[in-house]
Amino acid sequence: MVGSQDPQITPGGVQGPALDLLDALLTAGERVTEVMLAWTPDQGNRQWPGGYDAQRDAMEREVRSQLPGVRVQSLPVRVRPNAAAEVLPVLAGALERFRHAGRLLVNTSSGTPQMLEALKVLRGTGWFADGDVTLWQVDRPEFRVPGQAFWREATTPFLEETLRLGAAFAALSRFDFAGARDAFAALAAGPLELPGRSRTLLDLEHVADALWWLDARDAVSAAESLDALALHVPPLADLREFAQSVEQAPAEVLIWLTWGRYDRAAAQERTADALVWAVALHELLVVKLAEQAGLPDTEKALRAQDLPPGLFDTLKAQVGPEGVSAQGHLKFMNLKEKLALLRAPALGVPNVDRFDAGDRRTVPNPQLAQVREWRNAVMHQGRVPADVDLNMVDEVVTALLGTYPFQTPWGKDWAGNPSAAFVSAVALQRLADELHGWAG
Repeated sequence: MVGSQDPQITPGGVQGPALDLLDALLTAGERVTEVMLAWTPDQGNRQWPGGYDAQRDAMEREVRSQLPGVRVQSLPVRVRPNAAAEVLPVLAGALERFRHAGRLLVNTSSGTPQMLEALKVLRGTGWFADGDVTLWQVDRPEFRVPGQAFWREATTPFLEETLRLGAAFAALSRFDFAGARDAFAALAAGPLELPGRSRTLLDLEHVADALWWLDARDAVSAAESLDALALHVPPLADLREFAQSVEQAPAEVLIWLTWGRYDRAAAQERTADALVWAVALHELLVVKLAEQAGLPDTEKALRAQDLPPGLFDTLKAQVGPEGVSAQGHLKFMNLKEKLALLRAPALGVPNVDRFDAGDRRTVPNPQLAQVREWRNAVMHQGRVPADVDLNMVDEVVTALLGTYPFQTPWGKDWAGNPSAAFVSAVALQRLADELHGWAG
């Protein structure tokens, strides 16, 4: 920033903060390759003939005298310098290239308080991301103490810590579990203004890791992450119990984890993902129906040794020739063959037709057939059909859940009200809010 006292308080007089900081940084061994001069053009200054435009020119001459060959960039600030809301986008645009790489040292002793405020907001909110950006303030000569550095960082660590914590919870709320986990870990690894937060942040890292595993449909690993918590976290009681249910009800846990992927995609209107997971859920439900009926999880034709004694012959007689392969085995390789076998009276599986897509122009389930057709366009052609109706997709998914014969009390309850599931989009967003309140 080229302020009212830069490069000198008056032409040829005592140098101002910008040159003081440049001298200090060079003395400390900093290597300067580029200087950006921000100033308000066409503004007068009673101490400087020619106003800020003349000061900017004089500042460039001083910089070049100390750093021959250095690159000098000019940033005219053509907004009201005392309006932070106007200054912020100008500075953000100028410093965009430092967001993710590069080292930037900013003189904040020059310029208006609102310019400093804008820079603190950019840094404090994490806008600079991986960029190495430092804000510096310089003490005026009358306030300097001999033997002590007269420049210091112009940061607000508590504010930055709080804003970074808020950003981590925001990532959690939008289901960016890996991003939240990394953000909590980074906060826990650094010095904290509230040291007592350290254990809390480590536990939040484990929580985000558990949610990442649940998103990957791995309840066992999720339970292990939750078991690693050092503190009692009341908002997690229900989710922990659900993850631990994988030992008693692995099929139903997997079904609801799969539905959760669909629900979160639908909530964010990620239509392609929602279609993919809706069909994945449909196919999983058919596989689990077969398992409940005593049939193995396989994509091969069934032989007599694959089934309990006597069942093979009974099923073979009930499905007829169209259900038997040329080798005399029961057809069971694809979804259509599985559903055909599930209709055999000996298995006693009710409502099989509701899981059969058939053809969308005919019975038994034209809406399910349409959803699968949309998914095929996504998977095979890389496009989302223009006529996709997510409300209809949700009706199909909800109907499938309502038809499936859940055995656990919680599975039955959620089938009637899926949004009550602990892995629903609504529940996980509520959990993020509750965890934020718990962390403080």
